[in-house]
Amino acid sequence: MAKKFLEKGLTKLVRTRPVIIITTLHPDGIVNAGTFGAYTNLSSDEIGIAIGKPSHTYQNIKRTGEFVINVVTRSIASASEICAREISVSESEIEQAGLTTEPSKKIAVPFIKESVSCLECKFEKEVEIGGYHSFIIGKCIAGHIEESVIDKDGGLDVIKAKAIFNIRYPDPVYAVLSNPFTV
Repeated sequence: MAKKFLEKGLTKLVRTRPVIIITTLHPDGIVNAGTFGAYTNLSSDEIGIAIGKPSHTYQNIKRTGEFVINVVTRSIASASEICAREISVSESEIEQAGLTTEPSKKIAVPFIKESVSCLECKFEKEVEIGGYHSFIIGKCIAGHIEESVIDKDGGLDVIKAKAIFNIRYPDPVYAVLSNPFTV
């Protein structure tokens, strides 16, 4: 099988995990929501997210030390596109996207009710990536999951949930997984 050699756009060769919306709080209490796909599980209770420093999400996490990760499913995929837009701090992406929030149990930042699973997180550490981005490490302190999408290992069954995966960033082209198999 022939392979093409590349030296640019290399991260396009590895696709990421399900799309997430991160909720944070602006200084006036308005809920901010930003869509992300560049993140990774670092341990059983830590997650790392690449975030642009100019973003409201980054600024709010640094100011409050709290954020919620909300998994996006096919039913709210269009909302994730609205949450990806640049919106004034005086407005909420949540309202514009037609989503609703519920109070978290351990932090002040609410989670998205329509999300099938959510993680309440506390800021732990920051690693600079160049000048524009930072890799934010968060400690997951609590979670919420719809019982209908719990996998046999207790985690999220991304197939049952119809969690969306971005397959052509920055274009809004998504897919859901199907036909799982074991080897």
